[in-house]
Parts: sequence; C-alpha cells; structure tokens
Amino acid sequence: YMGKEGGAAKTKLREGRKMARPAGAALGRLRHLFSHLSRSATLAVVPRSTADYSTAITSAKIELNGIHLHYQQIGNGNHAVLLLPGMLGSSQTDFGPQLKNMNKEIFTVVAWDPRGYGKSIPPVRDFPLDFYERDAKDAVDLMQALKFQKFSLLGWSDGGITALIAAAKYPELICKMVVWGVNVTITEEDMKIYNGIRDVSKWSEKTRK
Repeated sequence: YMGKEGGAAKTKLREGRKMARPAGAALGRLRHLFSHLSRSATLAVVPRSTADYSTAITSAKIELNGIHLHYQQIGNGNHAVLLLPGMLGSSQTDFGPQLKNMNKEIFTVVAWDPRGYGKSIPPVRDFPLDFYERDAKDAVDLMQALKFQKFSLLGWSDGGITALIAAAKYPELICKMVVWGVNVTITEEDMKIYNGIRDVSKWSEKTRK
C-alpha cells in the first residue's frame, strides 16, 4: 500500500515518462541528422588527386629575334606542348579551354602570341613572303629559350601551317604534331582570296575585333 503520497509520485513518474518519449525521439532524430552531416562533411573533404586541381598560369614576355613575344605556360609534366593560334588569334582567344583543362601532370603547356598578335604587339603584324617561316623560327626559339629540348605542336589554321614548317625544318626537336584547318598547297584561287583579305583596314569593324 503506497498511500496518497506514493500514488501521486507514481502518477508524476508516468507523466514524466510520457514527456520524455517525444524528447527522446527528437534527440534520436538530431543524432541521426548530425551523423548524416558528419558523413557528408567527411566525404566533402576527401583529398582529390592533384590532377584535379588547376595550377596558376604563368603569363610573361621574352625577348627573341628583336621583339618581345608573349606566352602563357601551365603544368609541370614531362611532355611539353606548344599551342599555335590561327590568323589574328592569340593564346587566350584560341586556346583558353586547353590551357585550363589539359592534364597538368602529364603536360607542360605553352601557348604563344605570334609577333603582331595579342600581347606580342608591338610590332604591328606584317606579312612578308616568308612570314610562316619567320613564325616557325620564333616558335622554336621560344621553346628553346624556355629550356625545352623536345616538344610537341598543336596548331590550327595559320598556326597549323607554322607547325608544319617548324616540324619540317626542325624535325629533331618535334615529338608529335596535331594540326587542323591547314592548307598544305596554295592554288591560284587561294591567292585571289588571300589578296582580297590582306588589307585589314578594309575589313568590317566586327571582323577586325
């Protein structure tokens, strides 16, 4: 027999248990939530391969053959690659995605602005009869000045033609080559087209930009 005081205590105990159940359930949910967040946070900070991280792009000028050539360089791989832009192009306008996305552990990527293009101004771009050969020499001299003994070439349009000439004149320096949009011969019709566009001042403002 518990008496009135004992009965009241038993009632309070039952009420306390009822109140504790929701609190216990809430605490369980919080524990589950924190456990989930903890697992998520752990996954978020798992180190990735160093290949997933971009290294800083070096942008510089170097004095060669009487002019200052601008180039960009990124990566620390053993395979050096020179990117050669097309007519009126530059390292950034023609090869921005390649500079950003090529594997920095496999390749050391160099993209240049040929004389008279991009940030390699001055001088103003001119087109003597041997300008492709001149660009090829500038390109090879640039890579040698940067201490690359052998390297590959990736070029399109005029840059592809420059790459072909560089590979033909300096085969001992070139590992591999990728070119596209390239003319290997010049026809009479080609000459008419080239003569029609050689005066840049006659181009539309949009095209000049």
